[in-house]
Amino acid sequence: MKSAKLPVIELSGTPRERGRIYGESAKPLIAQVVEAWRENLGNFGKNNVGTKPIDPNSYLDQFLAQTDYLTAIEKWTPDLLEEVKGIAEGSGQAFENILGLQLMDEEWIFGLRYGLNKPTTKCTAFGVPNQTNGISYAGQNMDLGSWVEGSQVLLRVMPTDDSPEALVFAFAGIIGLNGLNANSLGITCNVLPQLNYATDGLPVSFIVRSILQRQSIDEAEQFLRSIKHASGQNYILSSPGDMRCFESCGTSVVRYAPEKYQGRVFHTNHPLANQDRSDVSHLVTGRIKNSEARLTSICGRLGDLSRLVTLNDIKAALAAHDDPDNPVSRRVDPNNISNSIGYTAGASIYELDNPPRLHLAAGPPCETDFECFEFSAAP
Repeated sequence: MKSAKLPVIELSGTPRERGRIYGESAKPLIAQVVEAWRENLGNFGKNNVGTKPIDPNSYLDQFLAQTDYLTAIEKWTPDLLEEVKGIAEGSGQAFENILGLQLMDEEWIFGLRYGLNKPTTKCTAFGVPNQTNGISYAGQNMDLGSWVEGSQVLLRVMPTDDSPEALVFAFAGIIGLNGLNANSLGITCNVLPQLNYATDGLPVSFIVRSILQRQSIDEAEQFLRSIKHASGQNYILSSPGDMRCFESCGTSVVRYAPEKYQGRVFHTNHPLANQDRSDVSHLVTGRIKNSEARLTSICGRLGDLSRLVTLNDIKAALAAHDDPDNPVSRRVDPNNISNSIGYTAGASIYELDNPPRLHLAAGPPCETDFECFEFSAAP
């Protein structure tokens, strides 16, 4: 998708009203997403790619029956559950489908346990404080299935008495993938499927949106440490001059702070600090080369402490193909257009200045221009 054509959907009112606005505004796109998502579920045969496709209805029924994310969502983020219900109402979709869309990483982990060849190498994230002109930057490439192409949206979640305005990258129907708020608080996330999961934990999409409701990075860290995490994830919390990286899972939250980079942080899809391995960890170890290559690339481009990083340096790092077989920016696989599982659906750069700005490419940054988005009012 061309970034200049990215739909920007403004959400305001009560949580249920926000959801209805979202669902009504993106109704055709959400219908396409639900259809593509359900079709994609059947592309991963039992045990090996190429075997008989699974039945999405049976598989989703088992997924929802064998997990209990709703209890955690109701406990920690009841307002966002109302928003999801509103999306279902506004879009005319079944609540189970809209809920399922929010549980992408959790479904990937379930799929591995189920015996499916699910993707596990996705997303490259960074945080670099106090660079040119004292500006801090953070952000990531968001890698998903290519079935999301054309459905990317930017949510402008308007402020309330309790939370600042937020700019949230998403695809139609999901409450959020990553984002930045008007208080210069950003969050990135990248899956760590080797780490423990919790089938009654809080799913990643709800964590992202809840973090963006916080007023400060201290509040955000407190929330991140107070909840049970549904899936293994790395989160970078960012604010001016302060990058905090946490490898989180169902049994622990461990901060990763490499001394060699003096406050800069970089991460992909293998744990660097947390040792709490899950029972599907062995299914992922053979894919670590891709994650290591992307980490080497972004560290090499943004980790040199002898020079300050510019916005153009960051754009180039996110667009990099230093290892042609394992690029940071991932195009649709021309040999598997309908189901590329390593596709960069968007690239986000948080410019943590006063005021903060979001630079967003709605597709692989090696072939997609960035657009700059600003907040509607100062916090």
